[in-house]
Amino acid sequence: MAESGGSNTRDEMAGTAAASDDVIIRSRGHFITTNTNKDDLATQSSEFSNVETCILEHLHRDILACDVQLSLFIGAARSYRHDSSLSPFPEFYLDASGNKDIRGIHEAIAAYPSLTELKVQLEKRHCNLSVKQLTLLAWIFEGGPAKLSLRSLKQCNWSDTLRSMGIEKRPNYVMPNYILEVSKKDTDRWITKSEGEETFHGFHGSRLDNWFSILNNGLQQHRSKTSKFGEGIYLSSDLTLSMNYSTRGVGWEKSVLGSTLSCISINQVINHQNVKIHSSCPMKGQVEDSEGGSIPEHHILVRDNQLLHARYLMVYCGNKKAAKDVNLDRQNSDVGQPARSRLATWLASNKMLLVLICYGLLLALVGITSSTWFKRLVAKYF
Repeated sequence: MAESGGSNTRDEMAGTAAASDDVIIRSRGHFITTNTNKDDLATQSSEFSNVETCILEHLHRDILACDVQLSLFIGAARSYRHDSSLSPFPEFYLDASGNKDIRGIHEAIAAYPSLTELKVQLEKRHCNLSVKQLTLLAWIFEGGPAKLSLRSLKQCNWSDTLRSMGIEKRPNYVMPNYILEVSKKDTDRWITKSEGEETFHGFHGSRLDNWFSILNNGLQQHRSKTSKFGEGIYLSSDLTLSMNYSTRGVGWEKSVLGSTLSCISINQVINHQNVKIHSSCPMKGQVEDSEGGSIPEHHILVRDNQLLHARYLMVYCGNKKAAKDVNLDRQNSDVGQPARSRLATWLASNKMLLVLICYGLLLALVGITSSTWFKRLVAKYF
């Protein structure tokens, strides 16, 4: 817009504002709905301040946890299955008819800077996001209706945390880049309930776009696609087995974690008759509607979602640079440095390519050994 046309343009905007409430003006780097009522403008300005303060508090407290929560939300929002994966859905992105404004959410995602940049912008009071876009961020960081909260753990505390869940590291375990504690509004009730019960842990792997819904709503048996050994929620006592189901997906390209992630949850399970495990006792491992017989070794089948609760989330970054870019406060300064080498990370990310390369080499070897000139060469020298 040309500088010389500024006065006329402002007059046009003022005239349009009188006829419609949809026109927006910029104030301190934000967009505010035009309204002739000064009290409403004061209210909107107060809303900006409250939302900004809320976001800054979360970023100062644990910017890594905020990044994970936002990445999981974006992974669900960009999924072709967003109707089911983006649950719960922010109610202020519903229109009057109850239709989901997924396009508006995508526009908000595209507008977000990295969280380190956003933190600086909010501190300097110079942020160009609309109040609705900021409200969406605050809604994500506040945990939505479930009050989901993630807290990053220092790497030096990982061993004690895993040991408290009854998990012992094994040589074949690939440790994550980060471990975060998971809590919701019903976590305290779960802890009280489980104190008098015998419990054990179970790992659960799933595709990236499922995790926003899983962490908010809990693991639900009706959403399980696997039912070979009976209907229910499938867990494993072996991390390696769960990693087979933890497919890497595209999260947020501006995340310090990298654009691709995979996750595995550590769940606390109450030992109950509706929890089936591999056992010498037929009653513990046999399920009535099982098509595959008894529960195999390292498998856990929970037939009641009230008998388990997600306690920790293990995050695997698709890119080694991610851990070096995390700018955390001092209490989180030593959180989860990458546990895998660059080669191991690349191998884990390109399993199908490796299979195709090996298959191609095998075909080439068969072709060479079957050729006439190779047989003549062998006959000549051997």
